[in-house]
Amino acid sequence: MPSVKTVTRASILLVFAFAGVESALVPSGEIKNPERTVPRAIFIAVTGIALLYISLQLVAQGVLGPALAGSTTPLADAAGRVFGPWGRGLLLVGVVISTFGYISGMTLAVPRALFAFARDGFLPKALRIVHPEWKTPWVAIVVQSTIMCVLAISSGFEKLAIIANVALLMVYMGCALAAYQLRRLGIRSGGTPFKIPGAAVVPFLACAVIVTLLTSITTAEWVVIVEVVLVATVIFFVSRSNRQNIASPS
Repeated sequence: MPSVKTVTRASILLVFAFAGVESALVPSGEIKNPERTVPRAIFIAVTGIALLYISLQLVAQGVLGPALAGSTTPLADAAGRVFGPWGRGLLLVGVVISTFGYISGMTLAVPRALFAFARDGFLPKALRIVHPEWKTPWVAIVVQSTIMCVLAISSGFEKLAIIANVALLMVYMGCALAAYQLRRLGIRSGGTPFKIPGAAVVPFLACAVIVTLLTSITTAEWVVIVEVVLVATVIFFVSRSNRQNIASPS
């Protein structure tokens, strides 16, 4: 059996495979009965994806056996073992298409967050510029895409995934605590809330799991994360100061 440290370290990377499920909340304002539809959709999607991942693991383990542990492209190797070279090539092409689709989706979604922050005065106002013809936040798109390319070229997937996952886990913890507080105060947006057994303890279980996962983060990784937070904090305060100066009467 692997040690707890080994499991938590592997799970930090595994979070990347499930991250993004919260994107279902973005269009929730345009969905009928979102207080019930969105939780059900997320639950069904996560369950389906988990079953798919487990199936892939079982197939790869069954085909490759002990060689799975040392494989850098396990699914492609398994396809090559079963179908031959054309199967391996087909799966690698699928990986490229999938990766491009993921990047395209993030390019569509993430800059809108930068635009919203800039619009509300939390980031430099240049990020809120909208293209006069296409009506898209083109400056935010360029900035986000540039940062993404620089990070992808200058660093490896594992390091970037871990840093991104730590940020996600900290956001998820904040959401879990917010869910507890909203539930305690009885705050709701309308309609009948989605109910599950033991919902009152789920936020605390989620926080406990997140804290356990974060114990596997190395000192060097925490240093990078703290540096990013400090830079973001400086940008926030500078932007807020500029906003207050603009808003105050001359």
